[in-house]
Amino acid sequence: MSENNIFNYENGRFFKWTAFLITASLIAYIFDTPSIKPYGGTWLGYTLGTIGAVLILWLIMFGVRKRAYGSNLGTVRGWLSGHVYLGLSLIVVATLHTGFEFGWNVHTLAYTLMMVVIASGVWGVVVYFKNPTLMGRSLHGQTLEDIAKSMRDLDKQCRNLLPQASPAAAQLVEESSNVEVFSSGLQRFTGNNPGCATSRVVEQMSKSASASSAGPDQEIYLMQVKKQQILKRLRNYIRLRTFVELWLLFHVPLSFALLATLTAHIVSVFFYW
Repeated sequence: MSENNIFNYENGRFFKWTAFLITASLIAYIFDTPSIKPYGGTWLGYTLGTIGAVLILWLIMFGVRKRAYGSNLGTVRGWLSGHVYLGLSLIVVATLHTGFEFGWNVHTLAYTLMMVVIASGVWGVVVYFKNPTLMGRSLHGQTLEDIAKSMRDLDKQCRNLLPQASPAAAQLVEESSNVEVFSSGLQRFTGNNPGCATSRVVEQMSKSASASSAGPDQEIYLMQVKKQQILKRLRNYIRLRTFVELWLLFHVPLSFALLATLTAHIVSVFFYW
């Protein structure tokens, strides 16, 4: 049986609702015969506009429902499924509401912001569905605390071997123990740290500790290689998480900007037209 995700939630309930809404809107628009031309001020325009406004308000409420842990108003997964599908239906509903009439005014601004929010939502769906799986793989099922403990344990084991190791190894181990995950904020987007101390140590030790040699230096070298691999996974995880955080940085403020512009649109229609 296929997994019950947001796309097939309860046998595609919200997909069916969205398909019905889009189909009904298109049929009504095609067979509508206004006295002048289709636009937001006809009976159909007001109807579609009302439906669109209610949908936008409901979609924004998803943020409230997501944090209402004790709520009985449906599951978060169900709300997210509706958020995705009904959010996409706004492309058709709101466009038909405008009657394809656009200009340099608050009405077109509200429409444009809505389309930008929807586009960022599509990006968010891709990010959320792709990155959590990749992030889990990056950490091999471990938590960030587990990762940090693994690196501390490796540093401790290396220090325990220093009395039997070469003098040069002590300096290298100390240098690696002070490694930074990233040395600049921009590196969070690339997942790379060209100045990584551990990578530098591994490179230097590889010249003196060959795979065929044995002893403390070789053991330290192998543990530094392991630490280097852990850091690589950690950096990749942070890179993926950064893109998720970047999406939220855009989607949430844009949604509130849309709400403010939608309010101005409604007020101007009912009080100034």
